[in-house]
Amino acid sequence: MSNHHDVHELIHRCWNTPDGPARIVLAEQALAQAEALGDEDLLYSANCAATSAYHQSGEPMKAMMTFARCLSAYDADPGRRSEDDERLLLWQFKHVVSAMSRFPQLPLERTMAVLDDMQRRYQAGGHSLQAVYAYRHDVAAHVGDTVLADHWYRMWDAAPRDRHSDCAGCDPSSKAYHLAWRGRDEDAIAVAEPALSGRLTCSEQPHGILTALLLPYLRTGRLDEARDAHRRAYRALCDNKAELGRVARHVEFCGLTGNEPRGLELIERHLSWLDEAPTPKTEMEFAAAAALVLRRLAEAGRGELEVRRAGGAVTVAELGPVLRERAEAIARRFDARNGNTFQSERVAEVADAQPLTAYLPLSLTSAYAAAPEPVAAAPQEADISAVSPNLPLDAQLDLAEQWFGEDDGVRGKALARRLLAATAETPLTDLQQGRLARLRANCFGDDEAEQTAQAHGEAVAAFERAGHRELELATRVQWEISLLRATGDESHLENVFALTEQALEVSTDPVLRRNTLLRAAWLAAMAGDPDRALSLAVRAEAEPGPVPPSRRARLLHLRAGAYHAHGRLDDAEAALHEAIGELRGTIHRDMLGSLLTTLARLVGERRDPESNQAAIAAFEEAAAVAENPELRRSARANAAFMLVTTPRAGEFIDDIVEHVCLMEAEGSAQAACYTRHRLALALYTVDRDREAAEVAEEALAWFLAQRDDEQYAEIIGDLRELLSRIYTTLGEPHVALGQLDALLETVTGVERLPQRAELLERAGELLWQVDRDADAAARFDAAAQAYGQADLPLETVHARRREVMALYHCGRHDDARAAAARLVELMDVTEVPAAQEPGLTWEKATAGYEAALILTNTDQPDYEAALHRITPVPVWYQMIGAVQEALFAKLRHGQVLVVAGRPEPAEPLLWQVLEGLPEEQGARRDAAFWLARALDEQGGHDRAAKLRAEFDLPQPEQG
Repeated sequence: MSNHHDVHELIHRCWNTPDGPARIVLAEQALAQAEALGDEDLLYSANCAATSAYHQSGEPMKAMMTFARCLSAYDADPGRRSEDDERLLLWQFKHVVSAMSRFPQLPLERTMAVLDDMQRRYQAGGHSLQAVYAYRHDVAAHVGDTVLADHWYRMWDAAPRDRHSDCAGCDPSSKAYHLAWRGRDEDAIAVAEPALSGRLTCSEQPHGILTALLLPYLRTGRLDEARDAHRRAYRALCDNKAELGRVARHVEFCGLTGNEPRGLELIERHLSWLDEAPTPKTEMEFAAAAALVLRRLAEAGRGELEVRRAGGAVTVAELGPVLRERAEAIARRFDARNGNTFQSERVAEVADAQPLTAYLPLSLTSAYAAAPEPVAAAPQEADISAVSPNLPLDAQLDLAEQWFGEDDGVRGKALARRLLAATAETPLTDLQQGRLARLRANCFGDDEAEQTAQAHGEAVAAFERAGHRELELATRVQWEISLLRATGDESHLENVFALTEQALEVSTDPVLRRNTLLRAAWLAAMAGDPDRALSLAVRAEAEPGPVPPSRRARLLHLRAGAYHAHGRLDDAEAALHEAIGELRGTIHRDMLGSLLTTLARLVGERRDPESNQAAIAAFEEAAAVAENPELRRSARANAAFMLVTTPRAGEFIDDIVEHVCLMEAEGSAQAACYTRHRLALALYTVDRDREAAEVAEEALAWFLAQRDDEQYAEIIGDLRELLSRIYTTLGEPHVALGQLDALLETVTGVERLPQRAELLERAGELLWQVDRDADAAARFDAAAQAYGQADLPLETVHARRREVMALYHCGRHDDARAAAARLVELMDVTEVPAAQEPGLTWEKATAGYEAALILTNTDQPDYEAALHRITPVPVWYQMIGAVQEALFAKLRHGQVLVVAGRPEPAEPLLWQVLEGLPEEQGARRDAAFWLARALDEQGGHDRAAKLRAEFDLPQPEQG
């Protein structure tokens, strides 16, 4: 059976656990164990904790029951309760009143009676009625009584705030809802926005304010602010079913901004909450908002889209009317209780709403995708006017073939098309027919393989009729290649190689021989036969005569591919560099760009900093020289991917965004989401943190939908890791912690202990930031254990030191002192490499500095132990060059000496601090305070008074 200490600990944990199911479990355990012990005071505390847990975690009806028990116990013996008990009871009246009107089965008279009781108690205690007026306003607004709601709003707004008022975030956000409802959007923004710039510590903020401002921002045209409010707020409330009402407002927002697909995503995510909605009112609000989004999708012709749910998928067109009827049925129950049709009118207004803006992009990539497509420039026809049409046909054929042979396809195609048109009705020789058919084949694109094959077949037949054996065989090689491309029949592959040898036997033309060998070599390379490709390329290079730069580059490219296939990276790189050198300054800019891209990928395989820089330079040169838009875009995107974590990331963000959108347009959702990860990295690198969060969340949502596929586990982990860092930077530690917790569930196994330890430590730091010190201590403890198992001694010491301070700050002073003593023992036996010795010295010094605080700031201070720990600390800091930290340690040393009744040795230490710290350092004033006290205790009152005057410190009262 549990004892009193165990139950107190449960209650304490309940208060400090984040809202949600885990907090409710702790509350119910505390209730059951307190009741079993039969201790009235303990049971009262457990009921108070449970009231808050139920209210904040989505079970307000249970909160009413535990609150009623507290109220009854308090009234039975008020003198037994403390001032804190009274304050908490008066605060929790607000929880109950806010919930009661949301249940149609509870008569309004009961709500008003509780409000009257609340007001009586506030008045009896001499408290401001500001909170009472606020909740009277809520009831009036719920029933649609605008006159009464306006009256109570004025009373609420005019009454002075006190400690029973809602916090500095919740109060203005509630006012913003009223003003927005009354059509005063500018006033709503003016009332709520200032709170966003302050420090908000309430668990409902800032997402409460941001949600309140969604519609005012939209209706006043502040679209950027509306988008930001939606993204920021939804992140913070999407995991707590108590927030279903606010989630409903975000679903409605999607329906009002042309973001129905995003709305559908939210509906699927939260549809299961409807069956366990916190209140009928929030159930009604979510169902109405979902009906809006589903109606909009159906009207856009997307009614057959599936909505995934636990009971099986259902179409948008089927579910929309069902949810609308569900909302209307609940509204009718409210109307019957309230005596009007206000709630039914609200449901209809939401479900039938029209967008306030045609489309509001919610992320960087969606904004880009929504932008109009640029009109593509018409391809420029080559100027061949210098070639006279009166030139003999054979001369023109020679020129067209020459241009194609030099890879000047633009001019070659222009002349070929002119010739084909001019000779359509002209009698031709068989040889001319063959040459024209081959030119026609050259004019077809890569996606016209059948037409290319047909033209090559006609050329072969014409050359055969003409008895031109070498042209016939050379063209048969081309015909077989085009048939292979058109049909995929690999029997054509060996035909190409056999025909190549036959063509070489009958031809003595080095150009024809070289081109035929080059074609066969490329085919061998494409077929995965690098040895044959290299052999054919070597034979092509051996042919005599001048070689056009483009053909020379192709041969070198083939060599590089063969070398690469055999792991000869240096030879491959050298061949590519030579090929690139051939093409620089020529018209073959796209070929050069393609070779530079190949070089970039090759050198990037080395994965060292120098090679990475070379790869980036090659990608950038490719983007600069290429004329093909897709080649330029691809090269810049690849450079961008290598620069996402460097200071140059900002230069390439638009390129990565474009790549995401192109992948989406092609239906490559996986590729788009991998690229979103890189985009998020780039945005985070250049401090565009909110956009980074949006993009990373989009990617994570897609990968989580495929989480059953193990191939996505690593990228999910990478995204959660990135998001935890982004949200930490954004000052949203609760969201960052959620990402770390989810990541920790997957980081298991001995080989991943270092990563797990680091994640646990980061989680501890986040918990420390939000004052969940007990939980932070547990995480630091777990991190230290994992670091120890991973044989990382310095990291173990650091985590243990953080655990000590977390224990101290959560009030477990005895545990903190014991942990500090164990830390000394650990540091005494810790050995680290020489490079880490300064780090270990830092940890020893800082542990001693913190131990002095722990040992002196307790009910039973141990000054001797504190002095033992702090005395060597300044020297340790000085050993590693931490001069200012050494002065701070001397300040603490002097402080401990003073409070221990030893002012004489304290005085010189404190003078050193005063003289050593910079003028602007605030700690000088602390040093002056303790030095003046040390002087007083030695009888130097005049010197002490002078010091206090100099530092504007209060003079001690004369006794």
